[in-house]
Amino acid sequence: MKSYETGLSSKVLASVLVAVIITTGVFIIAVNLPGNGGNNTTTTPTNPVAGLGSKAALYLNSMRDNVVFYWMCNSTLVNMNLSDYYDAVHPGAFVDAVYMTDNETGGEITVLFSPFFDNIVGRGVLTETEWNALSGTIIDDGIGQMEQATSFPTGYYPHTWPIDFYMTAYFNDDTCFTVGFTRSDGFVYIVNGTWSGDFEDRIVPPVLSWGTGYWLDDNGHFAVPLQNLYTAITTTVPYPGA
Repeated sequence: MKSYETGLSSKVLASVLVAVIITTGVFIIAVNLPGNGGNNTTTTPTNPVAGLGSKAALYLNSMRDNVVFYWMCNSTLVNMNLSDYYDAVHPGAFVDAVYMTDNETGGEITVLFSPFFDNIVGRGVLTETEWNALSGTIIDDGIGQMEQATSFPTGYYPHTWPIDFYMTAYFNDDTCFTVGFTRSDGFVYIVNGTWSGDFEDRIVPPVLSWGTGYWLDDNGHFAVPLQNLYTAITTTVPYPGA
């Protein structure tokens, strides 16, 4: 298994995570500007709540055409749930990471299997309708429905490892957006960052700097979106050669 840097260390104090600031204030801009002019109605989440999650969803929807790729690793969803599925198809299969890109006809999902240097790669294609539905369930029906947390994790966060879900969206303006979630804690952590803009197939670029992190209350809003994501991956991407 190849271990990728997530920015959500199992040894990082929650108070330190929340206090991280970069000089450009990327996330401060992101959550306050999108939709403020009232002309962004096409990206309004369904049944939005008045809070940080709704603002984050507006921002993510406004950046959809700027996404270079989405990257997922170091999580229960990827390394355990997906590994279990593919192990049943091909004994010994283990998923290292998943990345997704959009194209003119929809989107492509790439599953990276261990061992890393054996270059075992599975790919599948989503239609535009399927791609938009998957994006909508995660952003609008998941993040967009969450309110900013009024209490925060105590001590070390997360309390369980790996976390249930971890994903970073890398944008073409050299910024990125990371989402981390642990069901046992009931919190979703969101934070902006910057990256180099250079991407090689199968190798995720490091985040160069982190913005201010924020906590959202999950309140069960990620349950269906993560199941939909799992289903989209397993029904779209076959094990290579299977």
